[in-house]
Amino acid sequence: MTKEAKHLGKILLYIHGDESSMIAAKCAIAVAKKYDCLLTAISVVNESLLTELLSAKILVPVEKMDFERALEEDGRRYLDYVVKLGEQKGLAVETKLCKGIVHSIVADEVALGGYDLLIQGELGEVLSLRDAFHQEGERILRSVGCPVLIVRGKERVDRMFDEA
Repeated sequence: MTKEAKHLGKILLYIHGDESSMIAAKCAIAVAKKYDCLLTAISVVNESLLTELLSAKILVPVEKMDFERALEEDGRRYLDYVVKLGEQKGLAVETKLCKGIVHSIVADEVALGGYDLLIQGELGEVLSLRDAFHQEGERILRSVGCPVLIVRGKERVDRMFDEA
């Protein structure tokens, strides 16, 4: 580990499958490579969303099971992609696929795993207070007990990744 990174040993990357997550993944890999950090990527199947959709009768129980399975497959696919990005740069990436209340799972993982930094994609536009309450990225930001890096700027991140 480099001298300037002596306090940065473990990074957790939160992946939720949109483009901002993939930009964050490239940034996390570049940072982990530069500072010789352990990198873990986590994706969480949002069970509270599934429950809300079932309660609102948007989904019936069979559809909920199918949708949950699809979300798990998506999570695995996103995590596998991050592993492949890491391999391109000679960096091993550990992955975790979990189920539950997203911000709680991520906050618990940060605490239990002893992570020094959480990296996540850019937060979505908040149009109302209700949006802010339901946006998991915002809730994660407010609930974790470590520094959080919100990644934006695709072109810069692409350059960082290319140079890693």
